[in-house]
Amino acid sequence: WFVNHGYVANYDYISIKRNSAVQRQVNAIDKYGADGDYLEAELSSIFDKDKIRAELYKSYLNFAKGKKGIIYAIDRRHASNIRDLYAAKGVSVCMIDGTTPANERDELIKDFAAGVIQVIVNVNIFSEGFDCPDIEFVQLARPTKSLSLYLQQVGRALRIADGKENSVILDNVGLYNRFGTPMA
Repeated sequence: WFVNHGYVANYDYISIKRNSAVQRQVNAIDKYGADGDYLEAELSSIFDKDKIRAELYKSYLNFAKGKKGIIYAIDRRHASNIRDLYAAKGVSVCMIDGTTPANERDELIKDFAAGVIQVIVNVNIFSEGFDCPDIEFVQLARPTKSLSLYLQQVGRALRIADGKENSVILDNVGLYNRFGTPMA
């Protein structure tokens, strides 16, 4: 209804298979924080690997190359490694997290809004309260057990903008297998 009535952008949702190695790794996690979500240290030790980051880039290349978007990373090291990989491949990319000074963050966001920066890799910054309607893709590189966090993250790509027909959600950690699509 929201898509059909112009309140939310339509989207293409690309996810990993239910029986993929990454999904099996997510399903095998048995350490959780006090909030009930996965421990970042546990996620980082499992998912901050060259092979998995290569798959992130491969899905970006196949489905979102040249588009403006946000990647949701686990922690600073994971975000930094993703940023470095994408930058080495010629993507105009930056990283923002809670330690990024406010004035630097503001400049990076201005450059992103202006199209100077194509991709922001972030850690717990752009889940809610950030509205840049022309975002064309989000990439989920961080598993979560939180439905609200999942919806906040994918919601960054679902804003309506002039000239935007649809967005792309790249789910590299199988959140679809837990929550379904945003429409569900």
